[in-house]
Amino acid sequence: MEEHIWKGFVMNIQKFIARRKELGFSQSELAKGICTQATISKFENGGKMISTKILTQLCQRLGLSLSDIFPGPVDRDSKLLEKLHQAEFNLITMEYEDVAATLSDISMDQMDDDDTKMEYLFIKGYLFALSNYPTSDAVFCFDQILNGLDEEHQTIFSQLAYVGLGIAYEHGKNFERADFYFSKMPQQLQNQRMYGVDDIWKTLTMLFYTGNYYSYREDFVTGNMLLQSLIHMSSKRHVTFYVARAQFRLARNFEGQHVKQAIINETIRDAYAFAKFNGNQKLISRIERYQNQYKTK
Repeated sequence: MEEHIWKGFVMNIQKFIARRKELGFSQSELAKGICTQATISKFENGGKMISTKILTQLCQRLGLSLSDIFPGPVDRDSKLLEKLHQAEFNLITMEYEDVAATLSDISMDQMDDDDTKMEYLFIKGYLFALSNYPTSDAVFCFDQILNGLDEEHQTIFSQLAYVGLGIAYEHGKNFERADFYFSKMPQQLQNQRMYGVDDIWKTLTMLFYTGNYYSYREDFVTGNMLLQSLIHMSSKRHVTFYVARAQFRLARNFEGQHVKQAIINETIRDAYAFAKFNGNQKLISRIERYQNQYKTK
């Protein structure tokens, strides 16, 4: 039985290959929505390093666990990623107390894979940036990504870190620094490559907060463009969690642009409908307060 060494652990790649063939997946079919066919080819043919996140998703598609192809601490990262993905979803729905509770039980000492560490730092940094924490706490999280784990800036986490730095400085009212970090993003976000749901969530996160920043700064052209790109991408990918927030922000932009009241009302109704569909109670409350204040029902 052929074995390979991966991050210090013995791995049985043949079991992975046998299950793929047993289920009738080509490499391209298995890769769809997760990674590239070349990634799987290099993994199967030479045991080339692959991130725990991608390997976990591939194994799930094959009905395998990581412990099926190798035992030990790597499987620990897959369990941590499940918690982190829930925390990321709670971040999207603004349940910041739940995010903090999840992160309180996790530390980087428990992690073996750099992608898992960056996932943790991205979520923790956004929690700090969006809550009442010192700006320096968020900056330290993002700095560990940009100047430590992803110094070549080759992953989506570096882009998330730049947006996160913008959010942190925006909340600290340091708009000169916020402008610097957000200015890096609009063009990059238009060309962002996405392989799976995880990448979609992260891209939508960056689109929303960058669009929200330019809207707040009353650059409505840039803000509207990014928010409308988010809505289009969400529709195309059948992911609705950011749509309500984007529509609500657009309605307020339209008000600032003195768009017809009927259009503002329609946009608010769409925001409310998506917020109810997704059960986002905090956003529902915000929309209701807005409707009562501006009588846009």
